[in-house]
Amino acid sequence: MTRSMTGYSSKTITIKNVSLYLQIKSENSKGLDINYNDEFNDFELNDLVKKKIESKFNRGKIRINFSIDIVNISNQIKVLNTELNKYLELIKSEKIKLNITYGDIIKFIEIDKNKLLKKPYIRSKFFMLLQSCILDLIKKQKAEGKLTLKSINSKLRKIDLIKQNIRSKFVKYSKKLEKKYISELKKTSDSSYLKKEISPLIEKIDIEEEIVRLDSHIKTIFKLMRKNNNNLGLIMDFYMQEVNREANTLASKSKDASLSNDSIKIKHLVNQIRELASNLEWLFYF
Repeated sequence: MTRSMTGYSSKTITIKNVSLYLQIKSENSKGLDINYNDEFNDFELNDLVKKKIESKFNRGKIRINFSIDIVNISNQIKVLNTELNKYLELIKSEKIKLNITYGDIIKFIEIDKNKLLKKPYIRSKFFMLLQSCILDLIKKQKAEGKLTLKSINSKLRKIDLIKQNIRSKFVKYSKKLEKKYISELKKTSDSSYLKKEISPLIEKIDIEEEIVRLDSHIKTIFKLMRKNNNNLGLIMDFYMQEVNREANTLASKSKDASLSNDSIKIKHLVNQIRELASNLEWLFYF
């Protein structure tokens, strides 16, 4: 299954008053570039996340952001304030002097997110969240990849039609030149000179070899699109360079403006296909 390298997914899981948020962004890249960001400096978790990503992606710039938030904390603070005020009033009524402030008391009840992340049930929920995000991202990448292949397929068929049109035009052009050659041959007594001048010209404009190669490249790309190939985008880019080279040769052999325009159309379509292909990743994991 082919998928695009670009995509986005974000998920949230809430357990009691703890909210886990994970975001994954994927962009085009020649290799696999993983960047995991959180506020915990948990190197073990960082390594586990990267290994998980490496097992599911071949290429792309993957950016992962993770955070933990404590939800409904304001209600808890209100309850705490009420209870603390009761104790403070009691201490005052008993005339007990304590070298302690309200801020000191708050420090004792602050939640340590690093310790929270190390709790087995929180860690387990994190990996559930990561798996859910990855599957969602891949689903979106597959949908975009399907549209990309459809667009490439359409552009390749346009190139194939232009190729057929070029062949037809060159046949007419060659016949016209041959007719002119025969006409000139009848007018002159020095046929050897005319053959020497015109024959190479007719041979030069023979484009059958270029058309055959162009046809072969297009068929190969269609075949690749139907097969499981781990580097479809990269391989397609190579063949499109070859198609571009044939288009240049066809343009150089043509003295006709419409034929030159056809070659330019092919080159334009080639550039579009290369751009689309650069964002493809061919996978067989799912």
